[in-house]
Amino acid sequence: MTVGPDRQWNTWDAGDPLAMVHLPSGLCLRFSAFSSADGTYRLLGAGPGVTLLEHASDGRFIRARIAFAGSEMEVTYVKPNPHTVRARLRILRLGEWGLRFWLTLEVGFLDFGGGPGPWRAGEPWITVENPEPMPPTAPPRLMGRHRSLWASVASADPAVFGGAYGAIETFQTDLRTRGYYAPPRAEAAARWGVLRFNAQMHPEIDVAVALGTDRLMAERAANAALAEPGKFSPPPTDVASSAVRDIIAWNTIWDVAHHRPTTVLTRNWLVGKFSGWGIWLNDMLFHALLAALAGDFPMARANLEAALEYQSPEGNLACLRTASQEWIDRSQSPIAAYVLWRIFEMTGDRAMLAEHFPTLLRAHRWWHTHRDGDGNGLMEYGSSATGTGAFVHTKQGAMDESFMDNAPIFDSAGFDFATHTLTMAEPGLNSLISLDAQCLARIATVLGDEALAAELRAAGARLNERISTMLWDAERQVFAGRHWSGAFEPSLSVTCFYPLLAGAATEAQTDVLIEKYLLDPQKFWGERVLPSSAHDDPASADNVYWRGRIWPPHLFLVWEALRRHGRLDLAREVANRAWRMFEPGWREARICRENFHRADPAGDDSPDSDRYYSWGALIPAMRMLDEGDPAHYPALRGPL
Repeated sequence: MTVGPDRQWNTWDAGDPLAMVHLPSGLCLRFSAFSSADGTYRLLGAGPGVTLLEHASDGRFIRARIAFAGSEMEVTYVKPNPHTVRARLRILRLGEWGLRFWLTLEVGFLDFGGGPGPWRAGEPWITVENPEPMPPTAPPRLMGRHRSLWASVASADPAVFGGAYGAIETFQTDLRTRGYYAPPRAEAAARWGVLRFNAQMHPEIDVAVALGTDRLMAERAANAALAEPGKFSPPPTDVASSAVRDIIAWNTIWDVAHHRPTTVLTRNWLVGKFSGWGIWLNDMLFHALLAALAGDFPMARANLEAALEYQSPEGNLACLRTASQEWIDRSQSPIAAYVLWRIFEMTGDRAMLAEHFPTLLRAHRWWHTHRDGDGNGLMEYGSSATGTGAFVHTKQGAMDESFMDNAPIFDSAGFDFATHTLTMAEPGLNSLISLDAQCLARIATVLGDEALAAELRAAGARLNERISTMLWDAERQVFAGRHWSGAFEPSLSVTCFYPLLAGAATEAQTDVLIEKYLLDPQKFWGERVLPSSAHDDPASADNVYWRGRIWPPHLFLVWEALRRHGRLDLAREVANRAWRMFEPGWREARICRENFHRADPAGDDSPDSDRYYSWGALIPAMRMLDEGDPAHYPALRGPL
């Protein structure tokens, strides 16, 4: 994806969400603080105590609060135009004497920008003027240069010190070892510059960074920006739609390894779990959908491309790729054609359909040729004997394909090494494969291949018939997993409702399924709805990941399923209850959880639940769509 001028300034740095970075130069501005009471330096965006507030997708307005060493601060960025950033750091509460609490604007160049270096070796990237101002001399000012691009950094009030450093670590070491009155440096070939303030004299810092193709242009633009009143108030919008926008924007970073923007699962996992970058297939597809719902169609396309770029010669899309792992032996339940179709409905981008349709058609056919272990026309999860990733050709690998990695429905299932699949077919997978065929049929029609569209519709209808007859437990009156022995799996997953999404459930089956299972507080109902396993399943008491906890993707897909069957009031009630579960954490602490406790809000915090996870935005998305124009996201009515 090409990053256009309107979004080149943004919070691209994976390690520091409050660093404003310009592409392709890599020019970065960020704030740091030094507490004399604690003897501690920190970047304001790196570490605990950061509350992420509003974030426009293109970076035109960004705001966050930071608690550090007993003090509380607020950082706001605004972009009056694509080439200028206005930044404000405001003290909200001090935990020590302000003269000893130092604030710094750090401006420098990060390595991940991707652009070429200076014209000549040894040429400074950053210079500082008037590092130790004494009246009546001019205040400290920073000037950056990246080839033909100049950057001027000016502050509304004079900084106490200004400095230029070859490595920013030198400045940090000076603070720790020489104290906050350490004289600033003006090093040659500097890559970083700093403007230093203290909270006594400067409870509010207002700076502007402007770009120009020559020095004078940049200086005039920075001065002009400071002369204008700062528009530091967030733009008005409703809570649900702004939540979707903010969550996706904050979790969108610059992927250094692939030189592109990407919406990540959570910034918290990039290093500790993924060694720098990671793409879970269905997470990335949900990110594409959510970016589109937020109106950020460039990121919707970028996330879609990242999800679909790695297809095996056999045809499956990789389940997971990270800096250290490639799970090419397994895929994940197919939602890509659904996501692609939904984005097309919002954009009308026929070229996008044409680009991705061949990939998705191969992936769809792979399920039929590689995951029908017993040859009865129903597919099972599996792990092929290929690749070098963790858990290759094991039951655990097969469960990973479900994106319900430890669900109790799999406890008694076996793994067949000859067919590379579990020995149980499950309604969720087969329903999503059917939906995949139906969405591909719609895409084929738009692309003008009606014969292929008819073939795909027929394949979906055949699979729906098998789901309706072979995965319906007539005794319990529910869709359930079925072992190769013919026995139904006693444990029930929330995916028992997915046949409604595929259009596989008859009206009679739908009625009894809703009455006996969805609306039963012992099964899947309650003030908190749709746990991953039924409330009365003993495994739900484990409260570990997919054993009993509530997951946003499940909520969203069942909401969509109810809409398809015309149960709009019930779908709206599901969305309302999900919103009541989500909203307190968002309102009070800007938490967007990976998953939730099935009954007790006090149990929402878990070692296995990230607190700012992208697909958590599916809950405010349901709220937004229920309250918005139905034509924006029409229900999937009738045959697709």
